[in-house]
Amino acid sequence: MVGLVDIAPITSSVSIRGQDITITGVSARGIASLLARFPELRALMTGREVALEELLKLGGDVIAAIIAAGTGAPGDAQAEKAADNLTLEEQADLLAAIVELTMPRGLGPLVERLSRLGLLAGGASATLATTSLPASKN
Repeated sequence: MVGLVDIAPITSSVSIRGQDITITGVSARGIASLLARFPELRALMTGREVALEELLKLGGDVIAAIIAAGTGAPGDAQAEKAADNLTLEEQADLLAAIVELTMPRGLGPLVERLSRLGLLAGGASATLATTSLPASKN
């Protein structure tokens, strides 16, 4: 029988400027850290309204933090700065691959499951199931 520590993490790679960057899904601990750090992200996951201006102000920081977490450096300021310095297309490629590994069945089913477990306050929005990101170039 296989034990929990015998299961290798699922990884993928994204080519950025001719270099392959290894990515993983963001763990539950990583998601919890992101939600605590960025309340607007939590609001999105629970289906509440978020002011567009606030998201635009926070957008780059959230994206850089997600990319850092999905490349093995959650909360690392240097990794977040490096992610912030990527082009928009490079960020989109990494973000799409990270989200795909983090939530292979999509955001909707994850939010529903977390809500059922009582881990998200406010319940899930039915419209989240139709939310999608650009396809990964893996």
